[in-house]
This record gives sequence, C-alpha cells and structure tokens, in this order.
Amino acid sequence: MRLALEIVGVPETCAGIKQGVMRLQAATLQAMGAEMIGLRNYAVTTHMHGPTGANTVNQRSGNLARSVTSQATDEGADILGLVGIPEASTAQAYARILHEGGTTRAHVIEAQEAKSLAFMVNGQMIFRRKVNHPGSVFPARPYLTSALQEQAGQIKANLKAAMLEAIA
Repeated sequence: MRLALEIVGVPETCAGIKQGVMRLQAATLQAMGAEMIGLRNYAVTTHMHGPTGANTVNQRSGNLARSVTSQATDEGADILGLVGIPEASTAQAYARILHEGGTTRAHVIEAQEAKSLAFMVNGQMIFRRKVNHPGSVFPARPYLTSALQEQAGQIKANLKAAMLEAIA
C-alpha cells in the first residue's frame, strides 16, 4: 500500500506571499519616512528650540535647525530611519560639538574677506583685523537623542500598526 500526497498551487501561493512581503516592505518604508519627519520636527521644535532646558540650543541664524534632515531607506533586509545633520551641511562643523559637548582650543581669528572683524564689547562696536580667541567649553545638548528617547515608544507603536495594516 502506498499513499500519495499532492500539494496544489505552490507557485501561486509563493507568488502571493512574495507580493505580501513587498506590500509590507513598502508600507514599512513609508511609515518609517513619516515617523522620521515627525521625529525631526519634534527634536527641532521641542528639544532644540523649545522651552529653555538642558538641551536647548541658542538660535542665532537658524542654520542648524534648517540643516536637520530625516529620511527612511530600504537596505534590502533592513529599513533604516535617519534623523541628523548631513555631512555636506555647513552646520556639520558645529553640530556635533553642540550635541555631544566638547571644547575648542585657543586660536587666532583673522578677517578673511573683509578688512576687519566687527563685534560688540560692553555696548561698543569694536573693529579688529584679528583677535585671539581663548577657546570655548560647550556642554552637551543632546536634542536629537533626547527627542528619540521620548518618542521611541510611539514610533514603534505607529510602525507596528502600519505593518499590521499592510498584512491585513
């Protein structure tokens, strides 16, 4: 006596699973992008320039805030959400020291494109060709890290909901 077992529709089932995985991946990428935009906006408005606190960065030109970007990328097996300052940004030179803290050494600052430097001292405008900067100490103001810590639970919940909706 012999029994035979036949599985019907294997190629169709595999194709359906593959389409479902592709839908899930696309939905996750889209949701990750939306979450990273939200995280970027939250970090800038609430942590970087929000109420005065440990992570508040004094805003001068707004260049740092404008330089914070967000993106979601599909790396095949991984979907990455990124929020930060791109390497090519003019703010990159000072973004790290403001976020992580640190010191600068004493150095000379010389006028480059103008005849002199101009700055205020005790309400009086001073002009100099060069000045000796004594160096600076910057406390850490981790506005991106603290924003992510506060939003991580909600981001995970939103991504999970988007993924469950995609497979429903």
